[in-house]
Amino acid sequence: MSFLRPVSLLVAVLALVGCATDKVTHIASIYVEAPASTTLTMRKNVKLPVSGITIPIMTKELTLAEDLLSTTVVEAGPSDLRQVYLLVHVNTSAARNIMDISRQARGKNLVLVVNDTAVGILPIDQQINDGKLMFAVEQTGMTSREAALFLSDKLNASTLIIRKELEQK
Repeated sequence: MSFLRPVSLLVAVLALVGCATDKVTHIASIYVEAPASTTLTMRKNVKLPVSGITIPIMTKELTLAEDLLSTTVVEAGPSDLRQVYLLVHVNTSAARNIMDISRQARGKNLVLVVNDTAVGILPIDQQINDGKLMFAVEQTGMTSREAALFLSDKLNASTLIIRKELEQK
């Protein structure tokens, strides 16, 4: 399986619907870190662009681009160690799926993949119940704040186009 499957599916949907002026430029999916017991055919290694962290992820995504509702940039942590995150909101069905997976995958990570590139990581410390995911994101040549703002803008614009196209069906 390839990361291109959700991208190809979305491009096909948008081509059929006829997206003339607006173009989807950033397609995001969320994956879960693969357990060590998974076979090589069920996992794929991804590498974050700045830190160089390599994470084996399952080849089947937890969410597709159409599961994303919106993103925001937030700061969290103790006042002297605040960090910037990309807060990703997902729809109810994706939130249920993530809730089930996060209950079983404590100690693993969720990985945000945009346009076939891993850009963010979220450690699973506890079950995630609300469909709000705070990813530490990175982009080459950008600070964490710049990366979060850039990705938030691009993903929100693409999400709006995707949602409009799906509503017209």
